Amino acid sequence: MTSTSPTERSKCVQPTDAGSHVYHPDRLQVVQPCIAASGTIDFERHEADGDYHIGLKLDPQYAGLVNSCNATCLGGAERGDLVLEPVCELPVTQADAVAACTGYHNPLIVPPVGSHVTVTGPHVLDLDHGWLEIHPVASLVVM
Repeated sequence: MTSTSPTERSKCVQPTDAGSHVYHPDRLQVVQPCIAASGTIDFERHEADGDYHIGLKLDPQYAGLVNSCNATCLGGAERGDLVLEPVCELPVTQADAVAACTGYHNPLIVPPVGSHVTVTGPHVLDLDHGWLEIHPVASLVVM
């Protein structure tokens, strides 16, 4: 796994931080507080909690950032990709997630599918689903 530079590290917000805008942060176990990785956006889904759910097909040097669940859980819905979650990007329709995004809209711009990007944020294990993610995404830059 790769750490970020001090400048990038300052961008990372932990899921449990008050300003993270993550609902139910206790479902996310931090593996590394701040990492950077690159790859190609494979898919994007709009989630009821207001987050994008993005699959990042990792560049080979970052293959260790996913686990077997990224490929097999929920019938392989994540395609073996690292899950990226930019929070509060979309309208929130999930009742228990409303408070996390109230008064906040993420200014992060999500590039289209097929874009080769570098992403920065905390590397976490989603305890509800079993896969690894970057959540919340601190930056997403087209390379």
